[in-house]
Amino acid sequence: MKDRVKKSIILVSVGIIVNVILAIVKMYVGLSSNSLCIMLDAVNSFLDIITCIVTLIFFIVLLAPKSEKAPFGYGRGEYLSGFIVSVVAVVVGGLFFLRSINRMAMPEPVWFSWQNCVLISVTLPVKIGMGLMYYFANKKIKSTAIKAIMIDSFLDIGVTATSVVSFAISSNVDYAVDAIFGIVVSVFIVVVAIKMVVDNVKAIVVGDGAQDEKNAISAACDDLGVTIDKIVLHDYGFGAKVGDVFVRYDGKDVSKELHDKVMAATNADVTFIRIEDDAQSDDNANENDLNACAVDSENRD
Repeated sequence: MKDRVKKSIILVSVGIIVNVILAIVKMYVGLSSNSLCIMLDAVNSFLDIITCIVTLIFFIVLLAPKSEKAPFGYGRGEYLSGFIVSVVAVVVGGLFFLRSINRMAMPEPVWFSWQNCVLISVTLPVKIGMGLMYYFANKKIKSTAIKAIMIDSFLDIGVTATSVVSFAISSNVDYAVDAIFGIVVSVFIVVVAIKMVVDNVKAIVVGDGAQDEKNAISAACDDLGVTIDKIVLHDYGFGAKVGDVFVRYDGKDVSKELHDKVMAATNADVTFIRIEDDAQSDDNANENDLNACAVDSENRD
């Protein structure tokens, strides 16, 4: 668990450093060329730095030991971090849209230069590399916070690509091309970001669905020939699920073996509760009654 958090901290820290460099380059190009798209792209990179710092703080908090106030740890903080990132994305998209509308109403000249074009173009493969880094790393980490940063990075790729295209076209067109591109991109960002907000609110309220834990429970029960009657899980973050599973099976008690299998696979603390069939319960009751009668007879003799 701690190894996962440490990897996440390294991942986010790398993202902060890269975003700082990208933000400085984009702001330089945006100010020197008076390109709206590039300036908004730079602002977006600065906001990415803030969201990465917030996410980093949450991951550092996850390293804190469990306490009486938080007996199951602070794992749900990941969901809150993902929510903050998605809200920032909505705000950025909204500001991007408003500024683009304003630029369309009052067009301003854009000063093109090949130096600036090359500088802003170089940031594109860097951002693609960041998005892929988050994507492949999160296949093992499985963090909602990293997922939110990953989606935001891929959205940034669209913003930067649009900035490059509009910057190149603006040199040959007098109309506010960057404003048109800005409106299209901002609408797309807002739509995707709103979906991210909904998904993260759902995770905060009801959890992430615990699908990995449910799959592990099903696999363990299938291996031992156990029938699942009901699963009740409580979500306290990644690797911090607790709950009860009501099962039916014949023969010896395998509840501890089931518990250990699920714990080893997902770190979930699950208690398996055996439900006896009515017929089996009646047989056990009759057997207990016979044993009681036998003991009573021996006492009388």
